[in-house]
Amino acid sequence: MMRLGELNRAEPPRHAPAASPARAATGPVVEQSGINDDELSQLPPGEVIENSWGRHWLSERPMARIWPGGGEWLDQQLTRIRHAAPCAASGRAASGRAASGRAASGRAADEWNALIDALPEQAVFLDLETCGFAGSMVFLVGLILQRDGQLVLLQLLARHYGEEKAMLQTLWQQLSGKRVLATFNGKCFDWPMVHDRSTLHHLGRPSHHAAEDDNRPATGTGQQEILGRHDPRPRLVHCDLLHHARRRWGGKLPDCRLQTLERYVLRRRRSSDIPGRDIPAVYHDFVRTSDAWLIRAVLHHNALDLVTLLQLSVCVG
Repeated sequence: MMRLGELNRAEPPRHAPAASPARAATGPVVEQSGINDDELSQLPPGEVIENSWGRHWLSERPMARIWPGGGEWLDQQLTRIRHAAPCAASGRAASGRAASGRAASGRAADEWNALIDALPEQAVFLDLETCGFAGSMVFLVGLILQRDGQLVLLQLLARHYGEEKAMLQTLWQQLSGKRVLATFNGKCFDWPMVHDRSTLHHLGRPSHHAAEDDNRPATGTGQQEILGRHDPRPRLVHCDLLHHARRRWGGKLPDCRLQTLERYVLRRRRSSDIPGRDIPAVYHDFVRTSDAWLIRAVLHHNALDLVTLLQLSVCVG
């Protein structure tokens, strides 16, 4: 796996021009595509995993390989933040319980404080790649979380339309036991998409009174092998970093898009990247042709977004 600097400088794998998809992805397709496990050699290191709902591809890579020294940098930033507000930690639990009666700014502050408290053990960063707008298929789930004492980058890929359900089951397994979810524009897009697609596949149900109980920890302490239709889904405090970025840098920067923040706040720039508008067509071509090389640029894009999300998490407060 390329290191962070190389990810920014390197040309991602070239992607094919947009083409008409061979099949609309508005719902699950049960039939198997032409992809076989031998062709996964064209993807970054990973493996095919199987759960109760089928199979999908998973890649797990230590963040230390992608971002050498990143763990130490994160520890330093967390120490700085916690020392700057030594009394905040003791009051966060109480403030979280009262969040539903506060103004939006106070609620957002509670969510960010919860994220800082949860890092790194109980927090998870999430970024999706989908086949289009709301209601379309989710085909790639990217996560950064801590496992066995180290931060790892996980990428869950549905190799064809029929693998979405199995992929979402693995996602809920990874979220179980975590307390705080961090996204970028996830309250408007990513998280509703996860719930909508899970409902379509009869994977659990939203927890009761989720809006009132956002600051309660996730339900469950371990990974559920099967998320049945009537099982409650894990409930996490959700910190959407886009909202914090707008409060801090809105009006000071050209906009608050993720790559704008990457350039002006984190002081790095991607030399090349697949445009988001091309990603759905690339995925459809991948399913149609079984050419795994096509999807590498999308995995590259998703990994960069996640690393940027992790860095921003300690800069927006």
